[in-house]
Amino acid sequence: MALHKANKIFFGSSLAKNLAIIEQYVGEYADLIIRPLEVNGQAIAALVYFDGMTDKNAVCEFITKPLLLHPEMLPGKGPEEIAAACLYVADWQSADNDQDFMNNIFSGDCGIIFAGFSGALTTDLKGFERRGISEPQTEIVVRGSREGFIENMKTNMSMLRRRIKTPNLCFENMQLGTETNTNLCVVYIRGLADPELVQEVKDRLNSVKIDGILESGYLEQLIEDEPFSPFPTVANSEKPDKVVAKLLEGRVGIMVDGTPFVLTVPTLFVESFQSAEDYYSRPYMVSMVRFLRFFSFLIAVYAPALYIAITGFHIELIPANLMLNMWQAAGSTPLSAGWSVFFYALVYEVVREGGIRLPRPVGAAISIVGGLVIGDMAVQAGLISAPVVIIVAFTAIAMFVVDALTDAATVLRFAFILLSWWLGFWGLLLGTMLLLLHLVSLESFGVAYFAPFAPLMPYQLRDTFVRLPLWLLGRRPDNLTIGSKWRQRQSVPPTTAIDSAEGE
Repeated sequence: MALHKANKIFFGSSLAKNLAIIEQYVGEYADLIIRPLEVNGQAIAALVYFDGMTDKNAVCEFITKPLLLHPEMLPGKGPEEIAAACLYVADWQSADNDQDFMNNIFSGDCGIIFAGFSGALTTDLKGFERRGISEPQTEIVVRGSREGFIENMKTNMSMLRRRIKTPNLCFENMQLGTETNTNLCVVYIRGLADPELVQEVKDRLNSVKIDGILESGYLEQLIEDEPFSPFPTVANSEKPDKVVAKLLEGRVGIMVDGTPFVLTVPTLFVESFQSAEDYYSRPYMVSMVRFLRFFSFLIAVYAPALYIAITGFHIELIPANLMLNMWQAAGSTPLSAGWSVFFYALVYEVVREGGIRLPRPVGAAISIVGGLVIGDMAVQAGLISAPVVIIVAFTAIAMFVVDALTDAATVLRFAFILLSWWLGFWGLLLGTMLLLLHLVSLESFGVAYFAPFAPLMPYQLRDTFVRLPLWLLGRRPDNLTIGSKWRQRQSVPPTTAIDSAEGE
């Protein structure tokens, strides 16, 4: 497919020639409807829309009837004047060429071409089915908003506008994809987001040359800083409140029509361990859960490799009683610790992938029953030992605690398995050093990915391993925002704030 569009053809004053331009542009479409409007045997206009994408009843009520019942209002007026005087529509857009006109028609708008004028109008009368707003399945919370983004970009924009009632909330529309002409929107808060960051986002989007954008994942891979890194440097979310929280810190969002996932940049490593619900609950339990997330990520990455290193190279580190139990459990298994862990970890990944791709009721049963049956049969058959099943199963559970890093944890887990299988603890040490060097070197749109650990930002450590009370988190991240650094009174306890307000 061509990555460059054909030249635009501008409309003339002849209605027949303009319709011929449209037919030449689109070819033969079974669902394209061209509805001429005539008064006293003379064509005054023509409606252009796609069957199934535009609301026919709305077209008849708000466009066709006014034009046919009040033809006296047409002579001597241009398309926009006719729309303002006759049509019962909330808004319209003018177009003077075939590409701009048909781009809106492909999106479900209704087009109007008037006789005797060189311009045309499009009105938003979409009528295709849309999914209702529901709770997102990928980010479940106990406390907080149950609303999630949907596939309609305008609805998603309204969900952000409803939460940020300020004129500083900016939406900038764009189109990408030479064939799909996918609508997308760059969203940020003026005065908080760095203008250089906003421009960098737009420059990277404009540099994308592709025939189609089918989901925001396309853009995520085409604009990220480190395409060869297992760690995501572009975040995504289905929750409006989570995106709003990031916008309030000076980040930039990217909304794509046709997907409920909104991208936000820049992103930090520590964000993967944070949840929107963390800020709706008291800090004590949240801090403990936050610590468990970091611990679970380490378990997901290191546990199988650590088992291989200890049982294969450093068995003297195991207490005598535990060592005897492990030897009895291993029995006469033909596979070494390395082969056992690698084999069963691979089997688990196969079962997990099968459970995801199958229909939901069947997939859940396959994932649970398949894992239990295969593990139990493998132990009874003497292929692997019971400790290996326990290690891999616990690793799999720990991996899903930090959902944003599931892919990275899976890749790193197999890498550490191979290193520990090869060099034991020295392999783990080598892998850890390379991992830390990689994390420190990463950037996300000019911001250090491993901040606030490297570079060290003491104030932002208040919201990393633990989460301090909200009144101690009053300052925005220094490396993200250029506007006002303070979100509330400067680290003032609630009772002190009330007393000072009464004193004033």
